[in-house]
Amino acid sequence: MRRCFALISLLAALSSFPLLADDPLPPQHTFGPDTTRTGLFTGTGTALGLTCNASAAPMECSGFLASDVDGTALDVTLKIPGGTAPFPLVVNLHGYGGSKQSDSSWDDKLLLRGYAVLRYSARGFGKSWGQVNLADLNVELRDLRSLIAQVVDAYAAQVDPGAVAVLGASYGGGQSWLAALQPQFGTPARNQVHIRTIVPIVPWTDLLGALRPNGDATNSIDVPGSYKLSYLEGLFLGGLRRDRDRPYPNYPDYLFIWNAYILGTEPNNLPPVGAQIVDGIAGYRSIWWQDKFFQTVKDNAKSGAAQLPVFELQGFTDDLFPLPEALRMYRALRKIDPAYPIAEYFGDIGHPRAANKSGEVDYALDRVFDWLDVHLKNSGTASYDVLAAVTRPRDVAFDKSGGDVLRVPSVDDLKTAQATEHLAGDAVLTFNPANAGGVFSDPFLFAGCEQLETACRAPAPDVVPGDVATYVVAAAQVAADAKPSPVAAPFLVAGQPVVSFHAQTAAWRVQLDVRLYQVAPSGETLITRGTRTLDSGSPALPLGAREVEIETYGNLIEIGEGDTLRLEITNVDSPYLAPSRVPSVTSISQVSLTVPVRPPLQ
Repeated sequence: MRRCFALISLLAALSSFPLLADDPLPPQHTFGPDTTRTGLFTGTGTALGLTCNASAAPMECSGFLASDVDGTALDVTLKIPGGTAPFPLVVNLHGYGGSKQSDSSWDDKLLLRGYAVLRYSARGFGKSWGQVNLADLNVELRDLRSLIAQVVDAYAAQVDPGAVAVLGASYGGGQSWLAALQPQFGTPARNQVHIRTIVPIVPWTDLLGALRPNGDATNSIDVPGSYKLSYLEGLFLGGLRRDRDRPYPNYPDYLFIWNAYILGTEPNNLPPVGAQIVDGIAGYRSIWWQDKFFQTVKDNAKSGAAQLPVFELQGFTDDLFPLPEALRMYRALRKIDPAYPIAEYFGDIGHPRAANKSGEVDYALDRVFDWLDVHLKNSGTASYDVLAAVTRPRDVAFDKSGGDVLRVPSVDDLKTAQATEHLAGDAVLTFNPANAGGVFSDPFLFAGCEQLETACRAPAPDVVPGDVATYVVAAAQVAADAKPSPVAAPFLVAGQPVVSFHAQTAAWRVQLDVRLYQVAPSGETLITRGTRTLDSGSPALPLGAREVEIETYGNLIEIGEGDTLRLEITNVDSPYLAPSRVPSVTSISQVSLTVPVRPPLQ
């Protein structure tokens, strides 16, 4: 009987740990009800309407408009260029904790190219009333459609409702993706709005997967991952508004409850609060989990109808919304429709550790403007390729001519070969949350010690002996082992290195983190990182033996001939990832590192 029970327990545990999914499409999942708060602090009595600084274009019109969600007064600015109207409309959505003034320098470039620009502060931010509902489909996305509708009705002679684009960065980028759910809608004056393209800039596509990664690119739910603690708390505190003219909490009560639950418990999907977080963040704030969107894409592919063009910009060195946020949507859309009109720009941009060099930001934005010309003005030629910029040291200027940028037909073409290195040495990881080794690799806390910054070299990683397993391989060895044919050093790490190993533990839950460094005479550079969570679902079910595969975030970075690659495997990458509360001892063996490579651009 005991053997039968053990076998059943083992099979149950095995079923809960899929390796990297072969199917790039999202799994089926039924979500519970949404969690929102509306109708409070709506700004009752606020004078509504926009006042313009001129009677004819060019002009700027500002004021408050009431959302049709609940009448909340939102702070709005519409900018209209000079020239022949009507003009295509670009909606520019700001990042978390920002306002309609954020990145307003982009507006001038859009105006010069003949675009009208709509900016507004999201509810709960800037001077807008209401409370933050975290880019919810039933709140902020309805706000977006409401404001577009009001603007095109009030300025019908100046704005073309049939040529609208939605772009935004970070918080605005997540909303830009969600705008794809309803690209066409009517207005009160019976105009028909047509969103012709979206441009998500360093966005999330699965907010749960971005904030609570478990190592599975397609299913962030079924194995609860570990929260990105430093980012999460930094954003949570940074988004709290302090405004004497708006003396009320800009966060609703449920966001405080969610945050306290995240800080106080091991990550879980348990009702009521754990399930509410999963349902809310994944089910109503992430394009990845929207069955309706993917069904529309399938229907369009079957009928030959036009798909919604997408130009997405994502950061190789962005550890908040890393490369997998782009890849999951790219691969899913191309799986459904191999000709789906999606293009990508990958580079050293976004949230920390990204350098965001002015030359690269300008280059990327110019590509955005070219894209808008094609899809809103029918000017220029559409290109649905992948652009990838090489990550170079911070003191090396970006080549504005595009010499630092690789253009390939698809994501899979970033690499031309790959090398698999079998790394000798077994190790035992004794989980100790007192290990502070992850602190020195934290992208949020150590803003001055981000990637490519050698002045803040990290100390030896093994702060607590036994907490980090370290493996080293020479760059020349990687180059020689590349297949289908060797490459010469220097070479580029081009894509997502994968770490594989055999793990054995009696614990029921283990967080396994990897960090890959370039070690050069000039210092150490964090190339990429990754994580995977193993969880049996019950403290009564030990994990036992597992074959583990961790796909890292990825990069495009040059490795010198005399450099070495250092791989760290650990249970602790905190405070970037909140450490588990479950004690564990994990034996690891048969470690291998697979590195995608290609020759350097220059």
